[in-house]
Amino acid sequence: MRSIDDILLFRGDISPFLVHLTKRTQQSSASDVLERIIRDRKVKPGASLVSDIRFGGFTNQMEEDDLKSFFGATCFTETPLDEIHCLLEVQYRNIDLEPYGLVFLKNNLAKKAVSPVLYLNNEAGDKSSVAQELFRLTETNGRTAEKLLPLFAVFGEKIRPLGAQAAPVGRVDFRWEREWRQPYHKGGVEFAERDVFVGLCPNEEIDAFEAHFPGILFVDPRRPMKWYATKLIDSRQRLDIKASVV
Repeated sequence: MRSIDDILLFRGDISPFLVHLTKRTQQSSASDVLERIIRDRKVKPGASLVSDIRFGGFTNQMEEDDLKSFFGATCFTETPLDEIHCLLEVQYRNIDLEPYGLVFLKNNLAKKAVSPVLYLNNEAGDKSSVAQELFRLTETNGRTAEKLLPLFAVFGEKIRPLGAQAAPVGRVDFRWEREWRQPYHKGGVEFAERDVFVGLCPNEEIDAFEAHFPGILFVDPRRPMKWYATKLIDSRQRLDIKASVV
C-alpha cells in the first residue's frame, strides 16, 4: 500500500504551487508591477471586487473600504506550471493577464490565509437566495463577512440581483482558473525569498530580471517547462521540494 503523501508527490494535475500573474495598469506595465512586488516583498489585493456575493444585496450605499473588505481579495491560481499559458490572451476576458508573475509554494501561502475559492453551483438557478443570505453578514457580522465573503464565486446562471425579476442573461464559469484568494482585509501577502519557487517573464527578459533579483530564477510561462528543466531542478533542490516539478 502507498501513502497518500507519496502519491500526491507525482500527481501532475495537483500543483505544489500557487501563481500570481500581473497585468498592465493605467500607470504601470505588467513588468513594472512585477518588479514592485518583488522589491516590496508583498502581493497586494487588486482594486476589482471579485466575490459574487456582492450581487446578493444593495452595494450602492456602501463605503469603498467596506466594498473592498467584503468583496475584494488578493488572487492566485493553482494551475500547473506547464498550463499557465492557458491563462494568457483569453478572448473576451475582462482581466488581461500577461506572462509576468511569481510562483509560490502553496503550503507556505496557505499559512498566510490564502484559500481555494468556494464555488456555488448555480446551474439550476437556485443560489440567488443563498447569496442574499450570505450578503446579510455585511450587516449582522462584519468580521465574519470580511473573512468569508471574498472567497465565494458562482458557476452556472448569474446571481439574480436583489429586487430584480430575473437573473442577467448568460452563464459564468471560471472554475478552470483554479483560483485561490486571500481576503482583502488581510492587507496582501507578504513573502520571503523561501516562499518563491521561480519568477515568470518573457524569455528575452530573463537575464535582466535575474540580474536585478539574483535570488530568484525566472522562466517563460509560454514555453514548455522542460525548456527550463535545469533551473526548475535547481529551485526544487534549493527549497527542498519533494514533489516532481518537471
